[in-house]
Amino acid sequence: MNMVFQRIFGIPARKTLAAAGVPLADIQLSLRDALGGCHGVCADRLLYKIDLAKTPAELWALRSDLHQCIALVHTESVAAMRINDLSIVFTGWVPAEQLTKIQPDFKPSRD
Repeated sequence: MNMVFQRIFGIPARKTLAAAGVPLADIQLSLRDALGGCHGVCADRLLYKIDLAKTPAELWALRSDLHQCIALVHTESVAAMRINDLSIVFTGWVPAEQLTKIQPDFKPSRD
């Protein structure tokens, strides 16, 4: 039915995100690499979740946990840089407006 509307109204077929994206295994490797130098329960739990992920969306959802784990071992600036570097592997899987960068020098306001 979609094809009929596309032909009648001249609506172009949507390009699938999978065709433009990096393979899942490469995204998993990139997330594992981002954890470099991190050890312990936090890192082990993340490695497990990375290995279990079946979709790029599941891996995208782990960014916050990755940031926290990296920041505990290194610094928040290092964590922000590593997370920002991951945006490249999610291109094509995640809408461009969601690929925003973390500001490494962000300081939350104090009330």
